[in-house]
Amino acid sequence: MMRLVSLALIIAALAYLLSPRLRRRVRARAPMFLLGALALTATGLAITGRLNWIFAAISAALPAIWRFAPLLRFLPMVARLTGRGREAGASPGSDEQDAGSAPPPRREGRMSRQEAAEMLGVETDADRDRIMAAHRRLIQRLHPDRGGTDYLASRLNEARDVLLEDQR
Repeated sequence: MMRLVSLALIIAALAYLLSPRLRRRVRARAPMFLLGALALTATGLAITGRLNWIFAAISAALPAIWRFAPLLRFLPMVARLTGRGREAGASPGSDEQDAGSAPPPRREGRMSRQEAAEMLGVETDADRDRIMAAHRRLIQRLHPDRGGTDYLASRLNEARDVLLEDQR
């Protein structure tokens, strides 16, 4: 049995060394080959009684884990939805902050016209209708009743008030 396994390994190594096409395919699928070899070895050891049944269960679960590994890319989205993500919101000062974002450090005093315009995404000399439309668009997405935070809603309201102050 050992001689057959050794012969198969030698033939596989020679085929790998002689064929560049096979080399590219092996490199592309190396993780799958490694996982398959691990599972096959663990299964063989479990069948012969040389491996504990717990390890056999782990090796049986490896293909399922490998199959669902691409789903791990959705974990940051889940973290943002639950408010636990590090990237829960956009960068401070942007007009599209998500609900779970930590508030940026607040400066003392009232918001400047420039900060208010940046927050609402309008020019500093925008007319009342444009300011109200921008405020309405953002508050609909960031209102606390729709998953936003009180902080963001109050900042949007403050930005609207600062920009409308001269127009009253």
